[in-house]
Amino acid sequence: MKTLLILLIPFFSVTARTQTMRQVLPTVPDSICRLLTHNNILDFPDYLDTQMKAEVHNRLNGNSEMQTLTDDYTLIRVSESSTLQLKLLPSSKSQIILAAYTYYLNDSTADSQLRFYDLKWQPLPAEKYIKMERKPNTLVEAKLTPSDSGITLKMVNPFRITPINDNSTTIPTQEVHHLVWNGKKFK
Repeated sequence: MKTLLILLIPFFSVTARTQTMRQVLPTVPDSICRLLTHNNILDFPDYLDTQMKAEVHNRLNGNSEMQTLTDDYTLIRVSESSTLQLKLLPSSKSQIILAAYTYYLNDSTADSQLRFYDLKWQPLPAEKYIKMERKPNTLVEAKLTPSDSGITLKMVNPFRITPINDNSTTIPTQEVHHLVWNGKKFK
């Protein structure tokens, strides 16, 4: 009996630390997304559970909508020109929350801010988890992957253009990087 108890203690301590996005959402502080109230965030999963569109009126009387909710990911369209993605990342000690707030300048240009937090929403140093060297005049759009722990970073310099085909059409210079979470950082 003593042996069984010793074997089960590590199992319960690991599973007790694992949370789902539904458990994390009620703890989101106002500072993470100032346009949404605490009640807005609490309403999103309830609307989804009742097969309703998960749309609320935000603090500026605009509409915000939770578009995706999984056990470890959510995507919220905060406004017509911004989104918030939250992803729970497994780590050896607990879980880490990655918040990606993206501002859309137009259909093809966006800029994201990446922030890392512990489960108590204490900020963690981003450079410890991802190396993202921003070149001058470069915008970085981050897209988190709902189905796994991946991230795609699209880096665009809207002031440098690249000719395509016959040199009469140009597009902003861009680089795309796909990174995967290894339990400690994105590689």
